[in-house]
Amino acid sequence: MSSAVPDTAVPGDAPALPEQVVLQLRERILSGVLRPGTFLRPDRLAVELGVSPTPVREALQALRADDLVRALARRGFVVAPLDRGDVVDLFAVQAHLTGELTARAAVALDADGLAVLRDLAARVDALIAAAPGEDLALAEAEHRFHAALNRAGGARKLAWLVGRAAHYLPPRFYTDREAWRTATVDAHRRLLAALAAGDAGTARAAMEGHVLDGRDLLVAHLEAVGFWDDTT
Repeated sequence: MSSAVPDTAVPGDAPALPEQVVLQLRERILSGVLRPGTFLRPDRLAVELGVSPTPVREALQALRADDLVRALARRGFVVAPLDRGDVVDLFAVQAHLTGELTARAAVALDADGLAVLRDLAARVDALIAAAPGEDLALAEAEHRFHAALNRAGGARKLAWLVGRAAHYLPPRFYTDREAWRTATVDAHRRLLAALAAGDAGTARAAMEGHVLDGRDLLVAHLEAVGFWDDTT
């Protein structure tokens, strides 16, 4: 899966508290823990997350702007509808945008840029090979790899759009799933080989396949937990 953290984030910087709450709630919504129609009361969430109500309210407003939650007069917030087609469409956008950036990177990358990507991919590989419990570090390492690759495409606005689209993808959902871990190692190898060869078409296809593998895993999970009824 491509980076699920906006590329404006600086690697190593700790997110502000409201952003941390946004990330936690977004992950719960998009991985099916919080389902459409679930009521979200800021005071209760604050107790659950161990924070004050203020950053929770700020986080819910941010999620409202992304249409992941909706406000109810005098009743707090509710998780917004998210059907199967929405999820498929969001991944289609992510695959197209990251595929385009990767194709451009294959043409633009120099030896130093390729070396940076190899080092970042090696960090991901090392965390995947490590014992369980490195999920957060793995999600951050995967983000750094994809953020660097997106920037290498040399299209700032496209990279920004990828960051926006990634607001609808749950990064930490994937890191404890063996199928994703195995597929990610293979995908990175294919990507790096295509980038080293300057093969834009193969690089694009490898990235699109990487993203769509993530789609298939998430859709299968949401179906398995009964996230959608028969009408969606």
